[in-house]
Amino acid sequence: MAPNTTPRKRPLRFKIGVALLVVCGLIYLGVLVVLFLPMAAAGKAAVIGGTVVAAETCIVLGVAGVGKEVVQAVKARMGLNKRKRDHVGTRKAEAGLRGLSLSGGSCHY
Repeated sequence: MAPNTTPRKRPLRFKIGVALLVVCGLIYLGVLVVLFLPMAAAGKAAVIGGTVVAAETCIVLGVAGVGKEVVQAVKARMGLNKRKRDHVGTRKAEAGLRGLSLSGGSCHY
């Protein structure tokens, strides 16, 4: 008997999420188009600002649509799950907690 080879049916929410992520990429390409339009600098800045806000909104809604598991799988495949620890930032935070400065000077409050 042959194993079941029918593809898994994806819900509509997943399909909409993927579509929003694709649209986000196209919106960011629109930023490059706006740069070369014959507009005033203030007009370009306003259009680009609105475009970036729209693209970020599409990212958030797209990630919510595809789901946490898919995002984690993509991040793992791309190697984005490994965090590099910032030792300098950690030292600054630890020094701040103790009330010391890294330069060796005294801390005046």
